[in-house]
Amino acid sequence: MDFWNYFALRLIQALFVVLIVATTVFFVSRLAGNPESTLLSPEQRRPEEVERLRKNLGLDKPLIVQYGTFLGNLAQGDFGTSWRGGGQPALDEIGDRAASTLKLGAAGVVFALALALPLGIVAALRRGTAIDWLSRFVAVIGQATPSFWLGLMMIFFFAVQLGWFPTGGDEQGFRSLILPAIALGLFELVAIMRLTRSGMIEVMDTDFIRTARAKGLSERVIIGRHAVRHALLPVVTMLGLSLGRLIGGSVIIEMVFAWPGIGRLIIDSIFKNDFPMVQASIIVLAASIALVNLLVDVSYRLIDPRIRAGDA
Repeated sequence: MDFWNYFALRLIQALFVVLIVATTVFFVSRLAGNPESTLLSPEQRRPEEVERLRKNLGLDKPLIVQYGTFLGNLAQGDFGTSWRGGGQPALDEIGDRAASTLKLGAAGVVFALALALPLGIVAALRRGTAIDWLSRFVAVIGQATPSFWLGLMMIFFFAVQLGWFPTGGDEQGFRSLILPAIALGLFELVAIMRLTRSGMIEVMDTDFIRTARAKGLSERVIIGRHAVRHALLPVVTMLGLSLGRLIGGSVIIEMVFAWPGIGRLIIDSIFKNDFPMVQASIIVLAASIALVNLLVDVSYRLIDPRIRAGDA
């Protein structure tokens, strides 16, 4: 199987995953929600008004007909119109929020990678020393700490008590981004650090590293040009999973820090029974995660040329 056939297969799989997510969120929202309870005031909830509202929203049709209409519109790029806010297209509001979520997720990834890779490499090269033990201790603490609890504690100490950072929102630019990025990226930091450490330890004990040393190559060249590159392959896999978790985990972090992203939009739309907005937001998140994993699969060939598409 050549590269483009492999890419097409992975793309079809990603589209199938998005279709499953879209189908699930459609039926769950229809079975769990009651839009007239939020779209109509108590005085307006007369039978004729409820019936008129359901007809305007297309909810009076059989569920399977609604689903067929939903898929047909989705295939044409129509994600529906929000039932609140003056009938604004759902995708327009998601586009306004996507930049904030993307900025938060990117900051979490940068924070995690900037610390995880050097700490993991140093811990592997200094195995058994105080640095190694400290790194492993911090990793255990980091993986056992819930991100929402960490966010609340950081708000209390660094925002409320010390006043170094804002308590929430994005009005202060970079300063507003620091605390939510740390809360979002800490779990991924320790996971990537531990994987980098174990990968480096395994690679440093291989025959080709011993051969490189026997040829007289410097330790810096051996580590930078040979060891790190081979140790990064499992890290790339973890990074793909981490990006998915960061996108999904942003829902909680955005609520804790009042961050105006897609995650907060989903929660608000659920409480308001705004089916089109919930559907569109979750589909966009699912498509983003599927795209990230597709790119990670393809990137294997760039990191390690020995891997062929047919063997991935």
